Amino acid sequence: MNLILKFSHHQFTEIAFIIENSNGYSHSAYEKSVIEESELTIYKPAELVQFIISGLESELYEKETDRIAAYWALSKTFDKNLIPNLKSWLKSELENEKSTAVFQILIALDRLDEPVFPGNRTGQAYNEVELNYKYAKNYLKIK
Repeated sequence: MNLILKFSHHQFTEIAFIIENSNGYSHSAYEKSVIEESELTIYKPAELVQFIISGLESELYEKETDRIAAYWALSKTFDKNLIPNLKSWLKSELENEKSTAVFQILIALDRLDEPVFPGNRTGQAYNEVELNYKYAKNYLKIK
């Protein structure tokens, strides 16, 4: 049986910092203190990622805000193996009209060099709902 943990918003922040740290990212004193005080450091970053994926796949995170935090933490991995998961979640969030979750997944995919935003776009914002839906549909090839 796979272990599934449900993380709080603060724990997603801890996980993001732990993942960044494992990727060699240089943190501020505050971020370092968050990592040092975290009880989640007993897990390897890859295990934390799997816990998040399992939680998302099992629909453990009913609130959009929880899923947004999960997608944000996963965006720190730079793991292209997450692309199929992110595409699936993007389709689901788009179908359910969860605009901020759609935006966060687009950002995660963009960080993985996926062509989610047109090259001529000068910025990205969560409140550009119709544009973000358009980009998501184009990326997923949905009419």
